[in-house]
Amino acid sequence: MPERLVWLITGTSSGIGRELAIAALARGDQVIATARARSMGALTHLKEKGAALLELDVTGPLDLLERIAAAAVKIYGRIDVLVNNAGEKFHPPPVDTIDSTAGAVTAFGVIEDQTPEDTIGQFNTNLLGPLNVTRAFLPYMRERKSGTVVWIGSVGAYTRIINCGLYCATKAAMIRLSEVLNAELQPFGVRSIYFEFGYFRTEMTQPERQPPLNQRIPAYKEIAEKWDAEIRAVHGKQPGCPKKGAQVVVDVIRGEGPAAGRDIHNTMAVGSDVYGVIEEECVATLKRLQDWKEVTQSTDVEDAGEGLSA
Repeated sequence: MPERLVWLITGTSSGIGRELAIAALARGDQVIATARARSMGALTHLKEKGAALLELDVTGPLDLLERIAAAAVKIYGRIDVLVNNAGEKFHPPPVDTIDSTAGAVTAFGVIEDQTPEDTIGQFNTNLLGPLNVTRAFLPYMRERKSGTVVWIGSVGAYTRIINCGLYCATKAAMIRLSEVLNAELQPFGVRSIYFEFGYFRTEMTQPERQPPLNQRIPAYKEIAEKWDAEIRAVHGKQPGCPKKGAQVVVDVIRGEGPAAGRDIHNTMAVGSDVYGVIEEECVATLKRLQDWKEVTQSTDVEDAGEGLSA
């Protein structure tokens, strides 16, 4: 990996994406900071620090993303690190100001209450869009036999947060996507790393950015409103510092600081809270397996005549 890396980061107008850009620039790396057209003005600070700016909407069609990738590669001659920063938000800002590259968009409400359009929009912005962005840049990394694809994920992949079911599903799917992609890319010298972020103090939970609860089915009113209040109360109480989280990501990608000389795995937890959540999930999973071990292992074929159903 070259001493000076070239990063392309989606969603740099605020939050973790912005801090990642600042952290990478501070290491002497080159950064291409991206956002949708309506949020490009928020990138002025990054430009002043030395970042190149590029308009990019992760939900755009693949052929457009391929043209953007070609333009991005021409800026510095290559892309070493592609950061899919699509996992910051449990709530979207008002619809007319949504920047799909500033973090994940959430259809907020219980699963049954979400329309097919809500569901498709959620998966397009949080998962399928970043996947297409990755498809657009991978040919350049494979050709050079070098590169890293970064996925900024979330504790939501391991939790069962009422009103955020679709969001949690996109984050869980992103883990497996990254892991399989990492295996597929190994022969080409390219890696895929999923960073599992906990709750960090970014602008995403500011009360003025939160929409009304999307609640239509009366039967869910009580439970939906209860969880709505609990989630909105998170703002200002998140344990994670965005600057410190960004430094961890840059350390891991560059193999510096606490990551120097260590094996880099294809998933990495970032945040004291997410460590506890994942640990509890692993313990609970092992207990479920052990509790049902006899039943689970009772279904194997025992003679040649079994297993052939009409």
